[in-house]
Amino acid sequence: MRVVFLLGVLCVQACNDDVDLTGVYEVTASVGGQPCGNDMPVVSTPPFLKFYKQDILGQDFFAYDGCTDATANECQNIGGLFGGFYEPTDTGWYGYTSFAVGGGSDCTLGYQYQSADRSGDDMVLDSATYSEDASGAACESDEAKRRGKSMPCVQHTRIDATKID
Repeated sequence: MRVVFLLGVLCVQACNDDVDLTGVYEVTASVGGQPCGNDMPVVSTPPFLKFYKQDILGQDFFAYDGCTDATANECQNIGGLFGGFYEPTDTGWYGYTSFAVGGGSDCTLGYQYQSADRSGDDMVLDSATYSEDASGAACESDEAKRRGKSMPCVQHTRIDATKID
């Protein structure tokens, strides 16, 4: 089985990275569903999130950890390299990953898009995964990226949080 990943890592144009996601946030709501459109409360979401800036090949991006306490001492990585936010927007940052699994007559394409948008101290994290079987098509991450959000949405998550530190 072949797995190929493509990350949206580099800014293609001049980046506006004025929105700083760094800090600790308290989760105020968390919903998710499979397939999309069936969102229900998610109780397994960590109560706190810690965002921090990292660098890969000279490009800044934001990653985050899920934490059990407001001091962010007890944390586990959630959004590292593959779950990072690489591209700045006017209100936050976004990231995506495209992938192809299998090959030939047994291929699955996937595209995950996520955004972190701030308004004052409030943040909304939104993530969706799009996927479909692609038997007979090019089983490549570029094909998954090209199809992107036109594929069926198979999973959605939204987390609302407020900055506390």
